[in-house]
Amino acid sequence: MTLQNTFDEFLITQQIKGNSQKTVAYYRNCVSPMISYIGADMDIHLLNAEILRKYALFLRRRGICDNSYKTYIKGIKAYLHWLFEEDYTALNLSDKLKLPKAQRKTIDILNPAEIKFIFSCFDTKNIQGLRNYCICALMLDSGLRRGEVIRLKVSDVHIFEGYAVINGKGNKQRLVPLGNKSKRYLIKYINLRPIDIDSEALFLTKQGRPITSSTIARVFKTLQAQKVAQGSLTRRIYPHLLRHTFATSYLENGGNIYALQQILGHTTLDMVKKYVHLTQAKTVVNFSNYSPLDNLK
Repeated sequence: MTLQNTFDEFLITQQIKGNSQKTVAYYRNCVSPMISYIGADMDIHLLNAEILRKYALFLRRRGICDNSYKTYIKGIKAYLHWLFEEDYTALNLSDKLKLPKAQRKTIDILNPAEIKFIFSCFDTKNIQGLRNYCICALMLDSGLRRGEVIRLKVSDVHIFEGYAVINGKGNKQRLVPLGNKSKRYLIKYINLRPIDIDSEALFLTKQGRPITSSTIARVFKTLQAQKVAQGSLTRRIYPHLLRHTFATSYLENGGNIYALQQILGHTTLDMVKKYVHLTQAKTVVNFSNYSPLDNLK
């Protein structure tokens, strides 16, 4: 069995497991360069730690940043672990590749003035403006990802019960709460949404087709252009910025970290802890506002 044969089988297995095309493409992009470097026709039993370390060194010498290197290695490690589980290798070679220590990224969030600006840009008297308002409201008020907004169906939204059913990464379903303002504008949008459209998608284009990633990209491009026109541009506005703002605000207002994990759809707490660090930093900055001694008159 060659290296290429086993990798083809690995990709088929990922599809059978129900992983998205995006995930399959990620593995292909990470592992294919390694196979080209080592040799696609090499017998899988000849693969060893020394060969893998040489490839890791080759990646490093290409001058890629730590994050890109980590992305490649994580994909390769998943493939190597699968080889061991399927008895193609006697050792779990994924243990031989080490990931660099993660660098904590600074998380951007929107300030109140920016939030007010975003929602003031939508003309909610017409259906497109109302649609765009609802899209941003779900990202900011319920922490939805771009893809999750796109996949929403009319039947997923339970307005009077106060929640929506979200189909997240890996086809995992979860419930997210809906804020009062989100519910109010969703009711308005659904009442205006054409009922004779042969589509279950909640959000539609002017042509009556389900929105795409490009649709949302255009919404944020327009917001950016309006901010530039006002002369108040300080940074880029993008969909995930609203999700970051939701998570941080949720914790700052007393939300439970475990509940936040469920709402965001993360399988572990690791991804949620970055928001805890951000709120802790703000607590230190704002300490003088709450210090009993500093506030003595």
